[in-house]
Amino acid sequence: MAPSTKKPKSKRSAQQRSDDFIMNTNDSSIVSKRCVSKLYLPKEPDFYQPFVSKFVRRNPLINRGYWLRMHAIEQVVRCFIEEDPERPKVVVNLGCGYDPLPFQIWHRYPTICVNTTFVDVDYPHLIARKRDRMLTDSLLRDELLKTNLRPSEHPVYLRSDRYMALGCDLRDITTLERVLKAEFDTHSSHLLFVAEVSVTYMPISDSDALIHWASTLKDARFCLLEQYLPEGPDHPFAKTMLKHFDKLQTPIQAIKQYPSLKQQESRFINAGWLAVETSRNLWDLWGDDSFTPTHLRRSLDKVEPFDEWEEFALFASHYFMLVASNVISSAPGHAPAVGGLHAAAQRKNTMEMPLLTLTHYESPPGAQLTFRRFGAAFVLGEGTVAIHGGQGPQHRLANIDLLSRGQSKATIHPLPPTQARVCHTITPIDPNRALLVGGRKSPTQVLADCWMMANGAWEQVEDLEPGRYRHSSVKVEILSGESKTEAVLVCGGKTSDGIVLDEWCLWLPSQGWQTIPVTGPRPQARTSAAISTSNHSLSRGLLIGGMDPDGTVLDEIWSWEILASSTIQLRFIDRTRHINSLPAMSLHARLGASLLPFGDFLLLFGGICRKGILGFAEDFLLIFDGPIITYDVANLETMASGLPLLVGTSAVLASKEEIIITGGGAVCFSMGSFWNEGYFSITQGSQTPSPQTFSIAQIDQPSPPRDSDPIVRAKGKKETSNYQDSQNTDLPSVARVRLKSPEDFSQLVAASKPAIMEGLDLGPCVQLWTLEYLKEKLGVNRELVIHECDSDRMTFKDKNFQYVKRTVGEFLDGISKGKKTYLRAASKNQPNRLPTKIEDDFPTIASDFRLPEALSPILRSYHSSPLRISGPVSLWLHYDVLANVLCQIKGRKSLRLFPPSDVKYLNYPPGGSSSNINVLKSKDPKLSHTHPQIAVLGPGDVLFIPPMWSHTATPEEDVSVAVNVFFRNLSSGYAAGKDVYGNRDLQAYENGRRDVEKILKAFRDVPCDLAMFYLSRLAAEIQERAEQLGLQA
Repeated sequence: MAPSTKKPKSKRSAQQRSDDFIMNTNDSSIVSKRCVSKLYLPKEPDFYQPFVSKFVRRNPLINRGYWLRMHAIEQVVRCFIEEDPERPKVVVNLGCGYDPLPFQIWHRYPTICVNTTFVDVDYPHLIARKRDRMLTDSLLRDELLKTNLRPSEHPVYLRSDRYMALGCDLRDITTLERVLKAEFDTHSSHLLFVAEVSVTYMPISDSDALIHWASTLKDARFCLLEQYLPEGPDHPFAKTMLKHFDKLQTPIQAIKQYPSLKQQESRFINAGWLAVETSRNLWDLWGDDSFTPTHLRRSLDKVEPFDEWEEFALFASHYFMLVASNVISSAPGHAPAVGGLHAAAQRKNTMEMPLLTLTHYESPPGAQLTFRRFGAAFVLGEGTVAIHGGQGPQHRLANIDLLSRGQSKATIHPLPPTQARVCHTITPIDPNRALLVGGRKSPTQVLADCWMMANGAWEQVEDLEPGRYRHSSVKVEILSGESKTEAVLVCGGKTSDGIVLDEWCLWLPSQGWQTIPVTGPRPQARTSAAISTSNHSLSRGLLIGGMDPDGTVLDEIWSWEILASSTIQLRFIDRTRHINSLPAMSLHARLGASLLPFGDFLLLFGGICRKGILGFAEDFLLIFDGPIITYDVANLETMASGLPLLVGTSAVLASKEEIIITGGGAVCFSMGSFWNEGYFSITQGSQTPSPQTFSIAQIDQPSPPRDSDPIVRAKGKKETSNYQDSQNTDLPSVARVRLKSPEDFSQLVAASKPAIMEGLDLGPCVQLWTLEYLKEKLGVNRELVIHECDSDRMTFKDKNFQYVKRTVGEFLDGISKGKKTYLRAASKNQPNRLPTKIEDDFPTIASDFRLPEALSPILRSYHSSPLRISGPVSLWLHYDVLANVLCQIKGRKSLRLFPPSDVKYLNYPPGGSSSNINVLKSKDPKLSHTHPQIAVLGPGDVLFIPPMWSHTATPEEDVSVAVNVFFRNLSSGYAAGKDVYGNRDLQAYENGRRDVEKILKAFRDVPCDLAMFYLSRLAAEIQERAEQLGLQA
């Protein structure tokens, strides 16, 4: 009998674990949705707050992705309830999680939803938690009470006239049907089922059964929003996405049988639905003015700077929304996207198509190309390609990679210390000269500087104002009589104010920059357009695509020509209506594509298409610029094991017969990153160039100025510090790590060893928090309590500093002048009773700082987040009882950390967590027994400091800004009562100190020599036990 009782229990446990993993996806998504709600809907009540205890600011890409998901669902629900508003309607949210959809719709559309009832359906224990949180929150409880809340019995956890919470596994269709038919007149009601990324986690047979059952109801619609694979599982984004969900142990089931939109449409028709009213990917819906109006798209840019357009398009192109109906509607709607983007393959070519060969080359051993995207490549001499800047895996880059073929001896000096940048251009003028223009640090920190590279050396030339990024540039010739002058033509781009430019600028070596007047019609403002000269002239060419100020991809093709007489002018002709191609496809409508003359054609490739991502073959278009623009998909032969991601690449015409493509990749939403490895060559015919490989050299920028990006060091490599202390040179460095998931951080905490975490997104604070910005945001007259010291090191025991009140203006101005002052923020309202939290005490800058997703376990036991701003003064040695992460925002800082086992050498007074010993300069022989480690932090670095690791901190620059986040990592043992600073000792230690007093009192009547004898024995026994614990650890 025993075996038969254990087997079902094991099976239930496995199912329960699977269900838990699925419910965990709700916990993550609801945090992101709350962020969207707080940022983009600030005037709306915070319906998410009861389900998310701490506001976490996500990065702009995740915010915009979730905004689009939420917007898509809202539009479907709104249109549904607007139809025949007098008729009873039921909206059933399948796998609702903590989503507060009913409350949002009641708030936004109060007059049209009076006859609509919302039904939330999910796992019973999740619905139970949702009910409890709604009823204990005054906002949600009051809204429910307005709908006549009444008693209910399981599986109905809440019921009112307009709301029902149903605890039901979606696989249990019997219960779902029984309750719905008992609670509603399903024959006279109009039903809408909504499944937002929920049923895709179910086994396919179960989700198909659910979809079929819903179709049997008399008057129903089904809205499905979830992932799909428009280009199959081998597309780089798809591979990253599938790997991510597999790692979470929540594999996406539906795509195994229904990977495409066409297959999803057939799925619903075969399940009994009469029609598919809408079937489109979210990127297509984003660009549809009737679905996402222009004013709405533009309003998002006012909330937070955004420039992750390609990544946003990749995400939105892998999510679709389908609406099926079992009633044929006469209302106009969007036709399903049955043909996808592959209809071009069904066309017969109208041009003589040359064969192109794409060859992939791996980097040679020991000479790895730098991973980068949105850099700039240019040809240097004969046989050498240089690639500069761009976004690397952790930060923006300023270095240069050289690809040199054969015997090429081209060399280049590093660019003088300047800002690392992305989205800039470098345009070759001749084999020995190239012009670098603009780019950006962040979308609000745009660069105007320009640099001329001549014979391998860089020289700064006239700035192009205003600064711009995502502009386009091309080498041109100015013809005047029989003379010709080589120049660089720059068009479009975006400024730090978010203005998209429509101006055309020309750089002449002898005159610098000038804005060129346009005669006749002109293209509208745009970013990231593709521009090239024609095959036969450097004075005319084509401008294709780009993105307009509204955030949609343009499908225009313009020809341009430089006219030079007494003045230089530009003339344009709109060729968009004169294209010989399949009109419905608009394969040329792209953002961030490359356009290069190649043989008798222009080759357009890469970037993001207007309607969605393209098949790899369709990525390459051959364009013939004749009286009519003619283009077709290239006849491409691929000699590569895996598909590249042609986003953020840099491409150059290395010779008349060969194009070199380097770099590229993308952040795949919250699911990881993909980087193209090695480089690619495009040649005509099937012959690959000889020799077939390049050698690689890397040119690093000289040491950056203090306000530039931190240099990321290799993991395990010993760091050196600018701090003038000879003791630093022989000390081991704290390990540097890169986290891939919250689980990685939990393991780090469990190991209880300090580590510097690289590559985490702390939000825009890293760029924004200059002293002037902080002064403006905090208010110059706000008073702060700070430490003020005459020495370069504060001591706690002797108190060689004073606590003084200073205004923000006085404090920050003093730091800028080198004053030795230090702020460890305290609670604004109750500094002696409550721990400080940046969101409460500094709300005007709190949204600039975000705790990265990988550190989300902190939120479960979050204690405080003091803001730390320091001038050139060191902090005394101390330990913290709570675990914490020190997030370095501005400046560089070195810390010396000592493990808990060193405490007996560090002169801590009894019951004190601060020491007066100067570990930087002391000659105390006890320090020779310690085991310190050095951590040098730059902007963006995050140091994990485990409990009881003694540490002292010294700024390496005149100013340091950091946010220190404390949390409880122990399940028990903390002392009861208040702990303002996170350094109140554990309860066991406080009890032990009281016990020590009792022991001493017990010996007060014993002669001194005998008391010392026994007390020494007790001390030795305690020490022996402590050492045994150390061995066990």
